[in-house]
Order: sequence, then structure tokens, then C-alpha cells
Amino acid sequence: MRFLHVADLHIGRRLSGFSLEQEQRYALEQILLMAKEQADAVLIAGDLYDKSQPSGAAVDMVSWFLTELSRLAKPVFVISGNHDSPQQVAYCGGLLSGAQVHVAGAFEGHVPCHVLTDEHGPVHVHLLPYLRPVQVKQALPQ
Repeated sequence: MRFLHVADLHIGRRLSGFSLEQEQRYALEQILLMAKEQADAVLIAGDLYDKSQPSGAAVDMVSWFLTELSRLAKPVFVISGNHDSPQQVAYCGGLLSGAQVHVAGAFEGHVPCHVLTDEHGPVHVHLLPYLRPVQVKQALPQ
């Protein structure tokens, strides 16, 4: 099984006050092309956004990107990173799961597991988002 693994997209980042929106859109288009042609599934391992409170333009771009990924009809797995708001990343996760886009925002004491199978057998994908120690203590008090 071939996975396309990306991380640290930091959508919405500005460099010395200048928008990187065009460059980021181009990078996302390239990721979509690779996902379509070369991957069986896509893993997005955190830091979708550059800030925990992203701009409207950043949210729109990520929404567009996840929608386009869902149209590929391939499993997509997303976890939140240390720059993300887990709630922001998980927003609409329930709706997206019907389109094979699986999102883990905040850690709630268990790690969701998804099983993919191909001609070589099963692959278990565990979605563990970025955790701060206090989150682990709250979720797993023992």
C-alpha cells in the first residue's frame, strides 16, 4: 500500500508580512496531483494551519484542499499538530468521515484506528494527534 505522508503545511503563514497564499495553493495542488496518481491513501500529520486561530482565507484553503482530497475517493487521515487548534481541525470531521476523510482533533483518551486492506493484507492506521502532557493526565488519570 502506498501512502502519501505530508505534514507541517502551515496554511495561512505569512513571511515578513507577505502572504504565501499563492505558493501554498500551488503546493496543495501538487499534493493533490501526487495523491491522485501515486497514492492509495493520504496521511496529513499535523500543522495544517500556522496558527491555532487561522484566518478565514486559511480555513477556506484547507476546506478546499480536504474537499478535493475527498473527491479522489481514497482514504485520507488527518491529525492536529502543535500549531493547530484541535477543535478547528476536527470541525466537520463527522461529515468528512463519510467521504473517507478521517480527522483526529483533540485526544479524548482513546486512539481511533482505521484498517485498510490491499492484496498484501491489512494496514492499521492509528490517529494520535499532538498531545501536551496535561491532556494525557486528564484523559488517562491512572
